[in-house]
Amino acid sequence: MTSSGTVTCTTDRLSPEGNWHPDNLARIITTLQSLAEQRPTPAPVAIFDFDNTCIFRDIGQATFRFQIEHLRYRITPEQLAIILPQGEGELAGRPLAFIRNTLVQSYRDLWPLIASGQQTQAKQQPAYALFATLLLWCTDMARKDERFGPRYVLPFMGKMLAGLTTKEVRQLAREVVEQAGDEPLAMERFSVEAPAPIGAIEASSPSGLHPYPEMRGLMEQLAKAGIDRYVISASAEWLVEGAAPLLGFPIDNAHIFGIRVRLDADERLTIEDANDYPTTYREGKTEVIRRFIDGTPVLVAGDADTDYEMLTLPGVGLRLLINRMQTGIISNLYQQPDILLQGIDLRRGLFRPSRDSLIA
Repeated sequence: MTSSGTVTCTTDRLSPEGNWHPDNLARIITTLQSLAEQRPTPAPVAIFDFDNTCIFRDIGQATFRFQIEHLRYRITPEQLAIILPQGEGELAGRPLAFIRNTLVQSYRDLWPLIASGQQTQAKQQPAYALFATLLLWCTDMARKDERFGPRYVLPFMGKMLAGLTTKEVRQLAREVVEQAGDEPLAMERFSVEAPAPIGAIEASSPSGLHPYPEMRGLMEQLAKAGIDRYVISASAEWLVEGAAPLLGFPIDNAHIFGIRVRLDADERLTIEDANDYPTTYREGKTEVIRRFIDGTPVLVAGDADTDYEMLTLPGVGLRLLINRMQTGIISNLYQQPDILLQGIDLRRGLFRPSRDSLIA
């Protein structure tokens, strides 16, 4: 993955008509012009997170919800039992083993209909509401649990695609984008009375998804400038490969890195981890840059804790941070003067010409 080293620069697509914070826009244009004059070696590259950076919402989460809503699974009950959170103890105050067994049994009740393509009939079964709500709730609780956290949940969501080929996962991403693009930006809420000792549980999942036009325009401008674009995502790699071109982002599949699982001989996803490949979360993203990207990062863009190490790489001229008003480690960068903090309207998923964001 080498870059040409030739940089040409036009700035017609980076225009004030977008909702860039003016200082951010000026810094980006100035840097691109400087690169065009210097023609640096090694060649400059731009590296982007995808979810909530290039787009509003998360393609991995949207696909996870889509699979639950439509029961689009090929993973077997036996495989599900293997990848669910293991161990004893409690998860959010409920016995973990009982949660796991309840999820597997509810899915096993649905599986004959799912496997035969009768998803509509499966959704009419009593086990569906229990499975759907408990899976969302369990995944959310595991993300917050110190024993599991994002390092477990992100690969887990990729493994829920087991049995699909990489081509089918890309097509699934396109279906998700088309459905989510027509949805309102809202939180879909689920509730169920699960068997004791789990009891009543509630879960929620965001609906809606769309690209940030400004980020798409930035990628287009970088392409015109001869700067290679890369995406390093915490969603499954093949989902981003399906979603990015449909949403208009000029990026080659070979330049997209995300969560991977091992593939079988027929290019079907399995429930096993990929060999010798990092989890694309926090330091895993910088490992991808070090091992797989040939060039000098001149722009890095992200939005959350998962991008912290990437956004603090030494020697990067442009560090673009989408301000989602996070409270984790990423919030330490909000006041740093070298960070291009870009405000958004979190209600509508739009850039605003400010460093500050709006939530109400």
